[in-house]
Amino acid sequence: MKRYTIKGWLLLIATLIPYLCINHHSQAQDAVFSQYYNASLYLNPALAGFDRNTSVQMNYRSQWNQLNFPYTTSQVSLIMPYYADKHAKPYGHIGGVGLSVYNDQAGNGNNFSTFGANLSFAYNLPLDTKQENQVSFGLQAGVINKSLDTDDLQWGSQYDPFIGFGGGNAPEVLTGYENRTFLDLGAGLFYSYSPEDEMKAIRGVNFGVGVNHLNQPNESVIAGEERQLPVLSKVHGSVIFGLGERTNLSANVLIANQNRESQINTGAYVSYKLITDGQPSIGYLTTRFGVWHRLEDSFIFLTEFETRQLKVGLSYDWNSSSLRYNERGIGTYEIHLALRFGSIAAPKTRY
Repeated sequence: MKRYTIKGWLLLIATLIPYLCINHHSQAQDAVFSQYYNASLYLNPALAGFDRNTSVQMNYRSQWNQLNFPYTTSQVSLIMPYYADKHAKPYGHIGGVGLSVYNDQAGNGNNFSTFGANLSFAYNLPLDTKQENQVSFGLQAGVINKSLDTDDLQWGSQYDPFIGFGGGNAPEVLTGYENRTFLDLGAGLFYSYSPEDEMKAIRGVNFGVGVNHLNQPNESVIAGEERQLPVLSKVHGSVIFGLGERTNLSANVLIANQNRESQINTGAYVSYKLITDGQPSIGYLTTRFGVWHRLEDSFIFLTEFETRQLKVGLSYDWNSSSLRYNERGIGTYEIHLALRFGSIAAPKTRY
């Protein structure tokens, strides 16, 4: 196996870093998941090479549904690992293929909709014979469709000074809007350290960089207008500490940049293995509890349960900005469900 020097890795990473500093004059912002670590292909296409078993992941996010401008975001993804030698599993794992679709709806009556479908490819480069240290490279290509429904919008010509907006008044004729479908390209890199000895003080280290919208496509739904979708960059990482035979503590962070706007999530979770390996029906049972802070926005609370075949995660965002006074006590919730097929190897922790 060809070995690469530290200098070579630094040069490779340096080629990605300039994307983190790109600023674009546009108003668009991508949808986000609080459980970003559970929306792996949405986070980083290189994660298509991380899972060693075929898996299906589903995420659903409902935000501000008590207000007049709610957001709902959903995603479904399929990851299929690739083995160079089927007789050398799991050490023959050299990458994976991922397919994901997502839908984001915003506005009263879901007037504005974004639908996307992506195909991801990842290649794994082991840095040692045990594959405890590994780098994955990912590429992603897909299509995005943006649409605007103007039927339920209100216009100035419908305004009556005595009764406000009246449905009896003829609305202005709206022209020049059209659905927009375009190609979208992305790439990513992910490093993971997963020791075989689970009793070590450091039980995992992960670091990744993902870049979306590299081709900066025109996303405008106004005919004849050119508006580039700004590059979205994500840097994420974690360190997993062993607190006991059954207990881990993970500190992790996400830094996302798009269109001169930054989002920083930082926090930690504690996991405890309620049932160790050996149960024929579930293999093991692990529970997790975590708290994150999205700076200047919200606190995120998570509870999660995982077996060898199934993972369920529930999270709630408590808004800490001034918007909380308008939320009527209702924040944002997310649901995650993952199914694994096969038991080639126990899943590694990527966050």
